[in-house]
Order: sequence, then structure tokens, then C-alpha cells
Amino acid sequence: MSGQHVVYGFLRPLAGWMLPQHDIVVLHYESQTPPDDLLAAGIGTVSISDSKKHWMRRTLWEATKLGRVVRDQKADLVLTVSGAISPNCPVPQVTLCQNPWCFRPPAHRNRMERWKAGLQRIGYGKAFRDAKMMIYISEHLRDLYRNANQGHNEQHSAIANVGLNEDTFMSARDLAGIDRDPFSIVSVSAMASWKGAETLVEAVGILRDRDMPATLKLIGPWPNSEYEQQIRNQIRNRNLEDAISILGRVSDEELHRHYATSQVFSLMSSCESYGIPAAEAMCFGTPIVSTDCCAIAEICRGAGQFGPVDDPEWTANALDRALTDNKQWQIWSDTAIENAAKLTWENCAQAFRQIPGLVGESIPQTTTEKVSTPVPATSDNETVTQ
Repeated sequence: MSGQHVVYGFLRPLAGWMLPQHDIVVLHYESQTPPDDLLAAGIGTVSISDSKKHWMRRTLWEATKLGRVVRDQKADLVLTVSGAISPNCPVPQVTLCQNPWCFRPPAHRNRMERWKAGLQRIGYGKAFRDAKMMIYISEHLRDLYRNANQGHNEQHSAIANVGLNEDTFMSARDLAGIDRDPFSIVSVSAMASWKGAETLVEAVGILRDRDMPATLKLIGPWPNSEYEQQIRNQIRNRNLEDAISILGRVSDEELHRHYATSQVFSLMSSCESYGIPAAEAMCFGTPIVSTDCCAIAEICRGAGQFGPVDDPEWTANALDRALTDNKQWQIWSDTAIENAAKLTWENCAQAFRQIPGLVGESIPQTTTEKVSTPVPATSDNETVTQ
């Protein structure tokens, strides 16, 4: 879902800038039709079978079939949304980079994941060298690509931070001034093993040992049931059942209320290309406690504290300050709101204005440029050439 939030969020202003002078055709899985407002705006669509959702099948399809689709559509440029480019594509390609997973060894749990990460790095390296343009959702992600491809340079690159939807801004305005629950912490993410939930749980345990009545809500799905059970066991062994709630998925309305009523947002992740939930929390004026090794520290600069991975003591101390220092909390809260106000899709998508010009000189004046957008990403770690 976060991948679709990003792709369609950027596509809406891009469609407004390009249509009807240019055409946009979106390639999508048959079960994932683009939103109605984009269809109404005039984008075209081409569906492919859901059987291609597995990254291996999708990679084979792109290598053997995408070129034909591009030619049939008379496309002049392909925008991929995976950070890689498609092999055997007959036209220039721009890629939107969203996935840092393969560059972060601590996130790889076993041999299969290390093998997959190696394939991703190969694919991303080819994109880095050969794509017409690289668009990164954070400076942190661009640094990861550049560090992995030293000695090479992109042809063109730009940063396009991820925007917040208008309903998030509206909800924040509606909930402004609502009372905060004392000593409350909220953590929101797809709780993969690299999200640092064990660090946060132990930090809450440390605060409880200090007689602080801190509470924590963990919100979001658990892609790995073994990791979820590990965290549940940790909570039970630490006697924190009355302090920590695992809520799973919640509605947008519930999520927004948790952002607004919690004193602090915390995610001690070792791998984030952006951090959409942290950006959403800022919209509600909620200070951030997170790590300094990923993009959250960049996106939320000045709105909280950012420190080491796997350090419960540091995390507990940072949460302690955010929960008890009212003056500092207000400074962080004000900065959070200022940061979030800049994250409209119109502002964030400005880099995409460069796309028509990348091939404009080679297109006759009587020809309509067509941009093909392959299937949106559906998770942070599920693609080689998604």
C-alpha cells in the first residue's frame, strides 16, 4: 500500500501537468486498477496478469514482453517505479527509487534474502548507469545508490520527497488541540524485522523500571509471523502487557487519532528510504524519536531526536525527554508542523516536471509524447525490477 501511495501520489500532479498535451499509460496488475480520479483525468491503462506478481515472474515478463507493450503503445519514454530499469526496453527510461533494503545488510535475515539483495543491487546498478534520469524519494536513498556505484554517475538525478494526502492535512486540522494521552508513544509501520520493535519494547521496559507509566501502541501489519511472536514473547517476558498494545491494521480515522493523541512517534528502524508514518505524525505536531541511519532523520530534521540502532538505553532516554520536557516538546512539535506543511504532492512532485523534456527534442512537433508507467511497487522489499 505504501508503494501505491507513493506512485499514485506523484502521478496525480504529473497527470495534471502533462494531460492532454501528452499521454500517460499505466501498466498495472489486473486486480489493482488505478484510482478512479486518475482514470477520469484521462490516463490510459494496460493490465497484466496477477500471476506476474512474484518478482521472478515479473522480471521474466519485463525482459521478454515489456518491449512489445512499449512499441504497441508507441511510447516515447518509460517511467519505472522500482529503482531499476527494464531490460530490452526500446525507449529511454526514468526510474523512481523507493527501496533501500538491498543496501542494508542488517535487514537480510537469511541466505535467500542475501541472494535476492545481491540481484537487486545488480539491477539498481544498471539503472544508476543507464537510466535517463534517477528520481530518489530522499537524499539518504541517493547516497546509498551512489555509495554502491562509486566510479559511475547518473545521467540526471533529482530528489522528490513523498507527499501527504489532503485528507491527512484535513484530519490534522480537525484534531488540532485535542488532548494528548500522558506518557504515550505510537509506532506505525509494516513491522518487518528491521523496524526495531524489540528496541522500542525494551526502551519502554526501561522507562517502566524508572517508574514512568509509559505506554506504547504498535500499529501496522506484521509481514513475518515469527517476528511478531518474538515481540509478543518479549512483551510477556518483560511483564509489559499493560503497557504495550499490538493493534495491527487500523482505519485511517483511527490512525490519525492515534497520531494526534500520542505524545511521541517512535520507529527505531535500521532501514527506511523515507518514513511515511513519521511524516504523517509530524502533520499532527507529534515529535519524532528514531534512528540516525535512515531517511527519517532527514525528513523529520529538527522535529525530534535521532540516534543509534539497537540501543534501548539511548531510545529510553530520548523518549524520556520527549515525554517529560514540555518546553522542548513544543519546539519539536512546532517544527514538525512546519516540516509537514511543505509535503504537499504539488511541492514534492516538482522533479517530475523534467520528464517531458528528457525526450522532447527527439519528438516531432506533431507527435504526442506517451509515458508508460509499469506496475506500482507494493512493498519495500519485494522487487528486483518491479
